[in-house]
Amino acid sequence: MIDLRNTVTACTEETPTSYFRGSLANSTNCTEVPVHCSDCVFKNNSYFCDLPKTEHERFERIKITRSYPKGAVLFVEGQPSKAVFMVCKGRVKLSTCSSEGKIVILGIAEPGDILGLSAAMVGSEYEVTAQVIERCQLSYLKTADFLSLLHSSPEACLQAARQLSRNYQTAHSQICSLGLSDTVTDKLAKLFLDWSGNGTGDGSVRLRNTFTHEEIAEMIGVSRETVTRALRYFRENQLVTLKGPDLLIHDRRRLRAVIGTRPPRN
Repeated sequence: MIDLRNTVTACTEETPTSYFRGSLANSTNCTEVPVHCSDCVFKNNSYFCDLPKTEHERFERIKITRSYPKGAVLFVEGQPSKAVFMVCKGRVKLSTCSSEGKIVILGIAEPGDILGLSAAMVGSEYEVTAQVIERCQLSYLKTADFLSLLHSSPEACLQAARQLSRNYQTAHSQICSLGLSDTVTDKLAKLFLDWSGNGTGDGSVRLRNTFTHEEIAEMIGVSRETVTRALRYFRENQLVTLKGPDLLIHDRRRLRAVIGTRPPRN
């Protein structure tokens, strides 16, 4: 097996290759987008979109915005930190892999998220692998340039601290969900409730699901076959129906009530 850590890098000025659907792809697979943040249609009110004018101008000078295709790998777990990536549009899968080859999806990054932040802050290797799951527009900054920006910009430093805090809260929630759940149905129910907003409202919720059974299994640390059986149990008991991209939670109250109970064995 090839060690990708020293070969896989997303398209940058120094390294015009990225790992794309199982092979190294040249820079034609990701294209530079000549857009200023002030003109960006994806601009939101968080992270680095609303820095003070002087700091924003510096940010514009050191960032490069590119469009990445589905399947492109931005960085690989264990690879030295070279850049941070800011998601402007699209989604990126964050995963880790054991020495035995078992993959666990740790999260899905969405617009506004900063990828590779903790590795850049402490000068360590990337903790996860980041792979584009739908065409993305991302801005990246070399690690050295990003750290220099944080040293000189209190607002940028505060935004980075907020992102790290959100990452911690997400990790805490995930550990509690997986570590304190006794059954696969518990884990799956909590995952679907989280997707639906995990509020206090009841009633039915219809969601669009873009993940395969395999990817859902990797999110909760079980096998694909186990997820398929759990989904069949949910469907037969009119809790959740998953048909193609359509995921229907029939009643959030009833789905919450399943957590902590043991479904009958097939």
